[in-house]
Amino acid sequence: MRVLQLGVGSVGEVTARTVASVPEVTSVVLADIDEARPRTVAAKLPAGKAQTLQLDVHDKEALVRALAAVDLVINGLIPEVNLDVMAACLEAGTHYVDMAAAGPRDVVGTADVDEELALSGEFKKAGLTGLCFFGIDPGASDVFARALYDQFDTVERLTVLDGDASSAEGVDYAPSFSPTTMVEECLILPPHAFEDGKKTRRTSLSKKFDFTFPDPVGTLTVWNVDHEESQLMPLFLADKGLRDADFFIALDDDWANLLLTWRKLGFAHNKEIDFGGARFRPLDLLVSRLPRSVDLIGRMHGAVCVGTLAEGTIGGKRARRFMYQITSHDEAFEKHGVQGTGWQTGVPAACGAIMLGRGLVPGHGVYAPEQIDPAPFLALMTEHGTPWGVVELPADEELPI
Repeated sequence: MRVLQLGVGSVGEVTARTVASVPEVTSVVLADIDEARPRTVAAKLPAGKAQTLQLDVHDKEALVRALAAVDLVINGLIPEVNLDVMAACLEAGTHYVDMAAAGPRDVVGTADVDEELALSGEFKKAGLTGLCFFGIDPGASDVFARALYDQFDTVERLTVLDGDASSAEGVDYAPSFSPTTMVEECLILPPHAFEDGKKTRRTSLSKKFDFTFPDPVGTLTVWNVDHEESQLMPLFLADKGLRDADFFIALDDDWANLLLTWRKLGFAHNKEIDFGGARFRPLDLLVSRLPRSVDLIGRMHGAVCVGTLAEGTIGGKRARRFMYQITSHDEAFEKHGVQGTGWQTGVPAACGAIMLGRGLVPGHGVYAPEQIDPAPFLALMTEHGTPWGVVELPADEELPI
């Protein structure tokens, strides 16, 4: 199988190195607009497997040519280009994997999943397969939800929880992924939610509670923000009595208060404003004060946990079960030279690509993580350095969700 890794940032490096490690992958083309970055990563792949390509994804003809020369593309670029890359795959005849939703073009980080799933018929007609939303969350979190769904007799609530207890050298606050996406998810986008069996939208940062993650992460305050899982889980896992589906992420108290103050000042949008004779987006001003995730490699210390909490019944008894993955930023840097979130996100995407190459997916069309067999995916996660765990939690304690 010939693979094109589109975008060779921290996550793209991890996916490329992971797929290159399996024997059925014969070559990996490292494509990026930065000419130097692919060469750096190529040196870390098995001898003879890496090729490099300077590519601007907005050059449609060049993109189609690059895709036509491979069997599968792993899209590691920002989600706003997903639909363009998927269209190019249909033209070139190339299978597709990405890690997050594209959504409406005017908001980069939106979690609207419908547009990508709507291409399933076209992919099926073309004899192609697309695996969408296959990072850590969304992605592994949804596979966890599917695995738990299969274990329970009834499932009333599914909650995805993302807790990063790390600190970064030299800065007071640092998101471990795209600062733009972080601000949009936490501040600008009204969260999708599935509440009392119905789809709804909430005000961002309007719900929070304390959740105790497995060691070494511990207890963190988690906040409700917009994310793909709140749409995907009700779409595919609702027929065992699902009433509620949500996503919560841990935020530093000072950072959460800053975002809430930013909203009170009227800046919870992504539009330009006039000030002092100049036009700018308040979003860009806020993001400019945050470090880029690539600049935090080797400076992040601590661990991050992403997991899915299922509540329902097993054998007629109440049950609450948390399935999760923990990655240490320190170990990820020591072993692989990347920060923990990059490792934790990139490996699941590679696992999806490997499953596609081995014919372990439902067939042609576009699929979400909830639609695949969780067993081989979970086995691949463990094999490639992102082991997962399951813990039983008291089912009789009321969670303030």
